[in-house]
Amino acid sequence: MKRYGTGSGWWVVVVLTAVVLLPFLGEALFYSKGEPREAIVAFTMLESGNWVLPVNYGTDIAFKPPFFYWSIAICSLLGGGEVSEYASRLPSALAFIMLQGIFFHFVARRKGRRTAFLSALLLLTSFEVHRAAVNCRVDMVQVAFIVVALCLLYQWDERGRRQLPWLAILSMACATLTKGPVGSIFPCVCIGLFQLLRGQRFAPTFARLMLVGALSLVPYLAWIGAAYLQGGEAFINLMLEENTGRFMGKMTYDSHENPISYNFISVIAGWAPWTLVLLLSLFNLRWSACRGWWQSAKPLRPRLLEAWQRFRQQSPVRLFTWVVIIFIFVFYCIPKSKRSVYLLPIYPFMAMLMAEYLLALARKGAASLRWSAQFFAGLCVLLTFTILMVRLGLVPEAIFGSGRHAAENVAYMQALRQAHVGLLQFVILLLPAIAAYCLWRSVWRKSGAYAWLYGVAFTLVSLFVAFDGFYQPTVLSVKSDKHLATRVRRHTAPDSVVYSYAHMSFYGVNFYLRDHLRHFATALPEGRGYVLVPRKQKEAFLQTYGDLYQFGEVFLSDRRSCDLRDNIYLLRFSKRTDTQHATPRP
Repeated sequence: MKRYGTGSGWWVVVVLTAVVLLPFLGEALFYSKGEPREAIVAFTMLESGNWVLPVNYGTDIAFKPPFFYWSIAICSLLGGGEVSEYASRLPSALAFIMLQGIFFHFVARRKGRRTAFLSALLLLTSFEVHRAAVNCRVDMVQVAFIVVALCLLYQWDERGRRQLPWLAILSMACATLTKGPVGSIFPCVCIGLFQLLRGQRFAPTFARLMLVGALSLVPYLAWIGAAYLQGGEAFINLMLEENTGRFMGKMTYDSHENPISYNFISVIAGWAPWTLVLLLSLFNLRWSACRGWWQSAKPLRPRLLEAWQRFRQQSPVRLFTWVVIIFIFVFYCIPKSKRSVYLLPIYPFMAMLMAEYLLALARKGAASLRWSAQFFAGLCVLLTFTILMVRLGLVPEAIFGSGRHAAENVAYMQALRQAHVGLLQFVILLLPAIAAYCLWRSVWRKSGAYAWLYGVAFTLVSLFVAFDGFYQPTVLSVKSDKHLATRVRRHTAPDSVVYSYAHMSFYGVNFYLRDHLRHFATALPEGRGYVLVPRKQKEAFLQTYGDLYQFGEVFLSDRRSCDLRDNIYLLRFSKRTDTQHATPRP
């Protein structure tokens, strides 16, 4: 088998990924419930010293195993001890950088540096992958370890499976400690299916991989035991719900139930903006072979058997790639709970196939690559022109109409108009325009399909830098509940407990109040205090607790909470003295 070296390309990929991701991780405030929900666990770890099963919000335990939270806590300690937005997102970014480096090495040794380099650029500029790499969520860390384990197990198989693959076992252990048993299931099943398709006997293959999988689960089971000693039955019920309950669609809360079509749509959308390049390329393909297959006089069964044999006789690395993609995709079509991030483990392997396909188009000088270059150059020019018009105040607020989200859209535009633009921000805003000029110049000079392909890739890199460095932090800060937390603290004593009443927790406010929120319905506080209540639930809240407490309105937020999707009341309360035996109304 032909071997390729990795050369200096490895350093280029790692450094480029780090330069694109790391400088802007802390620019955006938390603007959704997911990120602060994870970050607050690491905060309570450091505050309480409990690294096994910390409690936040007074009663809440984490939904996931602790490896990701340990990573945030360590990054925070190394950064001065504060759990900030930057420290909370850093583990995801570092995991993606690790994934890029190892997967580049994996592809370069088997497919060549050009395919490996383009695969890395595709991953860096895929919407779904890039978003996961800059978010404080468990997904990218788990995915990185799963993909690393898959690469190591494939290498173990190449070398004859002589010894136990300890690095792969360690990687699976980290993946499992991040998000549960799928961190071991996916690598073991995928390499097992690959070995069976390659003619290995079932019994020894099953026995070897059972041992590998069992060893990788040891740290996870040890944590389960330690956490059970602290959390008891409530912890076990939560773990069962997050694993078997989610798979069987028997969650007690919203579990993202979606049809099978959702997974197909997620992959198509997740590969944006490369989806457009692939769609344009369809016009350059010859479909005669496909028509010949369908119009063949042979019976269907022999044709299917021939296709199956061709599938099995692919090169080992391509067969393994398809096994990973098909198994994980089909696996996540089974449960009712479906989210786009669940499919992230297949993206690196899809990137390798896409890179081979796009390079084949470039070798043929496909016109679709020129069309793609023209489109993205125009998009960069339009983006630059739009922000210039906004900064000059030439975009009227009336264009947003008077609908439900009009006020928020106006606030976003005002934030873009009023944002500070120093030298760094000016360079960031100028990057897409510079990329557009270079891309147009490449088209005008007929530089060739390879130049257009890589020009599109680096133009997309410039767009992601502009969005990470300026557009997203500016716009999303308007959505953040940090503003609500700051306003709450103006009316309450520093470090005092504030209560909340809602169908879910105020994760963002709790993070920015440094875990000083408590559930009103659980605590039923004595004396005086303050409580946050969504506007739509205020009437029900007063009806339930009006006999027990006296309430007074302090303020109603002028922005909707990003967690609750509603304006929030801060109410002042005091316990009535004549209600010793009263209970809340049902």
